[in-house]
Amino acid sequence: MTFARSTSFATLSLWLLALPSCSDDGDAGAAGSSSSGGESTGGLSATAGMSSTSAATTVGTSAGSGADSGSSGDSGADSNGFVNPQDTGSDGPAMPQPNGGQCANNEGCESGFCYTIPMLGGICSECLVDADCETGTCSLDPVAMYAICTDGSLGKQCNSDEGCMGDLVCSELIDTGGLFNANFCSECGPQAPCAGEQVCTPVYELANFGGYMACVDPGTINNGGGCPLEGGMGDGTACMSGHCGVADVFMGLLQLGICGECDTDADCPDGMTCTPPQVGMGGVSGATCG
Repeated sequence: MTFARSTSFATLSLWLLALPSCSDDGDAGAAGSSSSGGESTGGLSATAGMSSTSAATTVGTSAGSGADSGSSGDSGADSNGFVNPQDTGSDGPAMPQPNGGQCANNEGCESGFCYTIPMLGGICSECLVDADCETGTCSLDPVAMYAICTDGSLGKQCNSDEGCMGDLVCSELIDTGGLFNANFCSECGPQAPCAGEQVCTPVYELANFGGYMACVDPGTINNGGGCPLEGGMGDGTACMSGHCGVADVFMGLLQLGICGECDTDADCPDGMTCTPPQVGMGGVSGATCG
């Protein structure tokens, strides 16, 4: 039994907005709950990005209930409307599922790893956290729609510096307040600042449901490119325009920094107003005067 991909992508593509957290139900993923410098809790990376707020909330532990093991009436459907993979019928308990199959816990998967995707539930995968992989990181594959072990290269989802290739570090791309894992192998981060006058700024890759933190020269990012947020305010140092707008995403629960023409109406010619940056299915756009 597998997820209907079309329903999941509509939610995931407003990015970053349904990046996965990891379930650690059962014993199979327990060994993967540690990472470098104590930066991970319950299988979720706590590596901070441009915010001082850590993403160390143990979503991975609590997310085990994302694939509700309870049934509704006699239908065998869980609270998300999916058929409960652990439902028993006349033929006895369901068999463990292959990668891509729905699950309520690790025991429901042939691999022993039930990876939880917010708002969708559990899905059998190759891993839960980086430590479950021989090399590289554990990352949601947006095509296969289950977690796989990667090579730990730039832009791969992660929860440990050790999983990232070479000198790359595991940095938070967006401050999610611990709602889900938005950490990716990056060039820089709070514990790995850029050299000289360069700025550590986000590069958003919405088509791949991710991105990374990169070192750039000041004043080099075009309108529509990423810029760092500090204390909820945009830092326009990396932007050609000098303006970094704050885009509210997913009902205002998340924020992205985006270079644009203005921050306020005062930055626009007389009689014009500043339209805030936007994030949608087509991508991101910076603030504009109009």
